[in-house]
Amino acid sequence: MKKKFFQQQTPSAKYSERFTRSFPINLPMEQIDLHKWFIEMNDVDYRSYSPAHQAIGSYSRDGRFFMTNVENIGMDAIVQHYELKSHASNSVRMYSAKSKVYIWRWFPVTVGVPWEMYLQPVSSTSCRFICMIGVDYPNLLLRIANWFNGLGGLFLAKHLKKEGKAFALDIEQKFSR
Repeated sequence: MKKKFFQQQTPSAKYSERFTRSFPINLPMEQIDLHKWFIEMNDVDYRSYSPAHQAIGSYSRDGRFFMTNVENIGMDAIVQHYELKSHASNSVRMYSAKSKVYIWRWFPVTVGVPWEMYLQPVSSTSCRFICMIGVDYPNLLLRIANWFNGLGGLFLAKHLKKEGKAFALDIEQKFSR
């Protein structure tokens, strides 16, 4: 199956990083509506996926869906203002063009944050949940600084591993009913 979204970069994303992981789901892909799962995610759900997750809220305006979430990754706090860019029952693609990263939870810096998810069939009874998160830095200095500080590199990859596994388990539980 062709990858739908991953590794796409915005025109200003010269200094970007992307992390992708896949997680098994023991349900057929046709039984899952990833878009429905995503837009129905509430604060309790979101905070249960990772101790780094602090809060989430969403709303629709003029037929467009928006979500704001707050998390702590490494030594940084980040407030993301996502807009749903595209979706289908097996895929969701969001982008936050003006996420605020608070370096050492104090100094604000604006970055772009993509978040993309899709389902890929494995068999008639299972599928794979694939999740990509990333950061688009405005310059090389910030990319290097955040690599060591927490948002980039090891901390972000570790965060994706934990939350992606929790997302997949939640999807499996909610759609197996």
